[in-house]
Amino acid sequence: MENIDLTKYNCNYEIQFVQLMVEVLKPYIEFQSFDTEEKRVNLVGESVPKKGLRIFLKKENGIQESIDENGFIQFIQVDFSTIRSELKEKYTDELTKEQENKRNFDTITRGNMGPYGGRSKPHDMGQNEYDEKMEYYGYLHKITINPPQPHPLPEYEKRIRAINNNIRKLEDIGRNCYGRTKTIQDVLHFLNNVKDHYNFNPIT
Repeated sequence: MENIDLTKYNCNYEIQFVQLMVEVLKPYIEFQSFDTEEKRVNLVGESVPKKGLRIFLKKENGIQESIDENGFIQFIQVDFSTIRSELKEKYTDELTKEQENKRNFDTITRGNMGPYGGRSKPHDMGQNEYDEKMEYYGYLHKITINPPQPHPLPEYEKRIRAINNNIRKLEDIGRNCYGRTKTIQDVLHFLNNVKDHYNFNPIT
């Protein structure tokens, strides 16, 4: 879920919302379309098989459980909301831990002496660990004057931005999902759109 580029999808369009959600749900749900014995008439007047949709819930050890629309309603309106909440809590805890570790490092290394701009190594910290943390937090970057050059982003800042980005993604996915699947009829409509999405063959 965290690796999905949300900028690729305009969820104002139903088909793009379907594409997004099928991608988001891949770790948990697999959809399969199939031909039924029923027939329908397409736009050019041809009799073609009516499509059906199979839904599989992915479980541990590669096991897949077939579920019906009621099972999917339960998943999307209850279980998936719990999954997002747990992931957000995980990232929030990671963010808090990163910030607390930096505050602790700042506290124990402040001083008027030392080679790194008024910081000094605590007696109970090894030199390698101290240097690695100074680099991680961006305290080893030298100031360039002629001409001034922007500092590369410290790994700490990259990590903080990545965690915040994951939290925002979860919130955006949650808003889109709730907006399109908050009622049972919404979910059934979504499943019909998924069926149509899987049946869609692009014109070449």
